[in-house]
Amino acid sequence: MDLEHENTDPFTIDDLWRPSGFALQSLQPLEPLPWDDKLPDVAQGVFESPLNLFDKNDSAVYQLDVFGSNFPDYSISANETATEISSASQAEANDVETHNEFEEFENIWSIENIAEDAGNKTQLRSWDGFPEHRFREPPSAYLSESGAHGFDAALAYQATLTGLENSGRLVRPDVFFRSLFRLGLGWNSIFFRYSEQKKTFEKELRDTRISGISLTAIDGLIKGIIQCGTNFQRIRRFIRSNPAVSNQPSALCSLASAMSVLVYSLEKELASRAKQENSLLQIGALFRRCGDLVGTLADIVGAVQKAKSDGQVISIILAKCEHLAQRFSWMEDILLEVMFRVIAPWFALVETWVGLRGEAPTLTELSRNGTSFIGAEYSQDSNKLKTAESRMIEYLFRPDMMPSFIPSEQAEMIFESGKSLRLLKQSHPRHPIARDDVLSSSLPPKLHCAMTWADIERIQNRASEYESRLRVEILRYNRGDLSKRPSVAEIGPLESHTEEAATITETFELFDIDDEKHATGLLEDNSSRESDKLHEMLAKGECLDVENAHSNESAFGPPLTSAFYLSLAPIISSQARLIEFSCLHMLFKEHKIRYHLTLQWRFQLLGDGSFASRLSHSLFDPEMESGERKSGVTRSGVHTGLRLGSRDTWPPASSELRLVLMGLLTESYESSRIPGSARFGREKELPGGLSFAIRELTGEELIKCKDPNAIEALDFLRLQYKPPAVLETIITSRSLHKYDRIFKHLLRLVRMVSVVHGLIRDSTARSSLSGDTRNVFQKFRVDAQHFVLTVSDYCFNIGVGTAWQRFETTLSRIERCLNRGDIDGTIETAHSLHRLRDYHEDILDQILFALFQSKRHAQAGKLLDDIFATILAFAPLSRMDGVSGVRHQSEKTVFQLHLTFRKQVHAFVSYLRSLDGGKASSRSYARSGLAGSSADAVTVFEHLLLRLDMKAYY
Repeated sequence: MDLEHENTDPFTIDDLWRPSGFALQSLQPLEPLPWDDKLPDVAQGVFESPLNLFDKNDSAVYQLDVFGSNFPDYSISANETATEISSASQAEANDVETHNEFEEFENIWSIENIAEDAGNKTQLRSWDGFPEHRFREPPSAYLSESGAHGFDAALAYQATLTGLENSGRLVRPDVFFRSLFRLGLGWNSIFFRYSEQKKTFEKELRDTRISGISLTAIDGLIKGIIQCGTNFQRIRRFIRSNPAVSNQPSALCSLASAMSVLVYSLEKELASRAKQENSLLQIGALFRRCGDLVGTLADIVGAVQKAKSDGQVISIILAKCEHLAQRFSWMEDILLEVMFRVIAPWFALVETWVGLRGEAPTLTELSRNGTSFIGAEYSQDSNKLKTAESRMIEYLFRPDMMPSFIPSEQAEMIFESGKSLRLLKQSHPRHPIARDDVLSSSLPPKLHCAMTWADIERIQNRASEYESRLRVEILRYNRGDLSKRPSVAEIGPLESHTEEAATITETFELFDIDDEKHATGLLEDNSSRESDKLHEMLAKGECLDVENAHSNESAFGPPLTSAFYLSLAPIISSQARLIEFSCLHMLFKEHKIRYHLTLQWRFQLLGDGSFASRLSHSLFDPEMESGERKSGVTRSGVHTGLRLGSRDTWPPASSELRLVLMGLLTESYESSRIPGSARFGREKELPGGLSFAIRELTGEELIKCKDPNAIEALDFLRLQYKPPAVLETIITSRSLHKYDRIFKHLLRLVRMVSVVHGLIRDSTARSSLSGDTRNVFQKFRVDAQHFVLTVSDYCFNIGVGTAWQRFETTLSRIERCLNRGDIDGTIETAHSLHRLRDYHEDILDQILFALFQSKRHAQAGKLLDDIFATILAFAPLSRMDGVSGVRHQSEKTVFQLHLTFRKQVHAFVSYLRSLDGGKASSRSYARSGLAGSSADAVTVFEHLLLRLDMKAYY
């Protein structure tokens, strides 16, 4: 090998044609073949002068009989030849100037040069001869080539060998095919009938078949068609049994309407294909795809028939559509359209409920028929006469009626927004959000489901624009600006969007399947269905076009369940913010909700020191004059008290109660008037009819109240308060019950403070031996005073004071945001009316929790009452201390009581030490999201433990 080839790039084009260095040696040329002299000479004649082969005078090709004697004779008569020659010569004369440069050639393909055999008419063997019906194929000697007749003969022969009567009766294929189409459509025919008992189609003649196919193969092919026809019957039965009546979910009516359009479209499409020439395999393939669609629809129908509410129907169909759309991607668009039809009435209900469209007259009826998430019942106002005007509608929330794609928080937001809107409409019918003209001019977005991320983003933009437009109107109304509102053009046009298709509420009657016209009733009135979107999707789509069908590409978007939530959340949240801000402004600025809440703190929670002191003196001070009725003694009502603990008869009479407590609330209320209460000063009654009342007690509780030395002696006394109807959204009956429980416990605590103060007075009496260090009376007095005053200080300052201070701070923050017109700040602080209501109840739950009045600390609450009862049992003995002979008689009893007291306090302190984070936390802390963390509940009992047993005395 040359060295010059070593560094040469093998891929360069310069050396492309250079011989390779690895080339083999060239082969030696072969020896020349010898010529055979014995071969005959080349024939002369037509091959002698090849250049003049087609000369007109020397050509002899036309004389060759190429096709032999069997070729038909196409010779032409002399007259016809002469006529053609004359016309041809005339044409040559006309064009001689144009074609003078070409030589004249003889047309060898002319028909006159072909010899015609007039007597032989042999037919050519070609593919063009097969459509000729007169042609008959000669019988073949092979069974494989004998066709359907040979197969039928083989089946008949096999039937004779197996002992069967026959191999199946043959029927005309066209008649059988028409019966198969009718079977797939769910219609009866001469071969197939619908069995009402078995709820399926059956062969009327079980041994019928067509030529060339066995009975087993026929039954296998028509199995799917039978199922398709049976599903058609199920769908038609569902349509017939779901008329538009008020006692069933509206979603079922919408589903029946959508099903009727699909059944009509399938009937029309399959009926048109039945007129075409089809084979058995083509019919089977057609009904295989149609059977998938009809089976899917029948599956949906079967799943929703037992649903009792719109939410259940929508949840079932949503789950079915989400699953089946993944299984059959080619029917995804149809299933989604059915889903949108079914959910459209629910969307309309939500729009009406939250104020996105005008109030519907049927809203109350829908809320009372038990199929909607809104429940309604009439309540009678006790302050009015029993007339129709005094009957108020109380709306109830049914969370189990909500669709599954709505989270619990969003479901509660939808219900509470609608409930707050009706409260706003009752109090302020001219409010912008309650007026239909403002609503229509603001162009509120309609609820619909967007399947792509781009559409979801457009929904968010529309909701934001609608909210900003309505915010301007609400703030103008709150400022008292009632001038002409700016038009839509001044504020800025919103992006227009198409309305959702109106819900079809009509139902369709079906004719009997045995009708001679083979109609179901859906084919007779097609005016409203021809223009339906579902009909167009089925007719123009690829649902039944098996040959041209291809997989559909899904749009880029979230899953179906998430798409519904993301489509609704921006619109619902925007509307809820506007409604809640308007209602909060109404409650705080016009109805003075904060003043009423402060009133509860002053009197129900004994936060007013003047009232607590007056009440304590009226009930427990032994220096007060007795209000008992005595013969010959006039009761003045001045400095009169019940003197509980210093009297023998109990409970007091109702007249004595009225005498002692009369004017106590009014005096306390007027003595500490707070700002904002001037309009109540001119009224005869206190706000909410605040007054003392008698609590309803059971028989056992009433027996305990009759003992003046029992801790339950004052359980019959309560404060009665009825908030205005508007304020019942915050101060509910449940919260009033919690106020009553707190007042009952605090009243017991005030009594115990008064009792231990009396014990101190007993220790300073001259007759008492207080200086004696072994005096068990004095030890009991000191221990009891320390325990009661410590618990009292904890309950009023920590249990009630700390929790209520957090509540007051939140209310102040809300009021400041309302004064500034800060919608976002108000909603961020209060969230909504129902969240503020829950926060109010959470605060009361925290107070009950800290006072050991919750169910979780019932054991500690019972132990605390036992300690108070032990102290009350010692109080009469303490007053007798120093009387001659009494100390010696009662000292043993006092010693036992003191020992019992020490054990009880020890158990109570041990319980406080055993509390961990789980037992010391309240479940209600996380309900409203405004009440703080559970760490506050853990540390609340540490305050009591530290004050009660700092040096581990117990």
